[in-house]
Amino acid sequence: MLNRRKFLILSSVPFVSFGTGALYWPHRWNYIVIHHSAGDFGNIEFLQQVHRERQSKDPIDAIPYHYIIGNGNGLELGEVASDWRKKHDIWGAHVSGRNSDRNFRGIGICLIGNYEVNQVPKAQYDALVALTRKLMSDYSIGVHNVSGHGHTKGEYTKCPGKNFPMSKFLSDISQTN
Repeated sequence: MLNRRKFLILSSVPFVSFGTGALYWPHRWNYIVIHHSAGDFGNIEFLQQVHRERQSKDPIDAIPYHYIIGNGNGLELGEVASDWRKKHDIWGAHVSGRNSDRNFRGIGICLIGNYEVNQVPKAQYDALVALTRKLMSDYSIGVHNVSGHGHTKGEYTKCPGKNFPMSKFLSDISQTN
């Protein structure tokens, strides 16, 4: 695990340390993609394990998302967590290869839970709205660049689930407090 992380960070240093790369790298975020885990349990360690099993050759030993938001089973309800992927501004692994730009310049947020079957808990939804608004403000991301995984052109998935209130979410993140 440490060797993968060391490899990734050291291989990124030449790119980000020259010229505008050092300024661009942490400020390149242009998209936000919303996901659900499709499972009832989740935390950083569990999602790292799942990613290792599904993507065993990936040199990045991290969750595929930049943030996860708990449903009360693994993380507290509404708790926002992230691992070293966001800390070091490493690209994501949260959409398919058809949308590599959404992985490279898109922040992935995953709600723990299956919202194809269940409703999104209010506290979790409120945490998602707050986090998304903050990221939009921090990186000047417009609402037109925020989407659900399955609502992203070229993606063929039900994620973040039929019970995720996408229209309400887009409206809520558009409003300023």
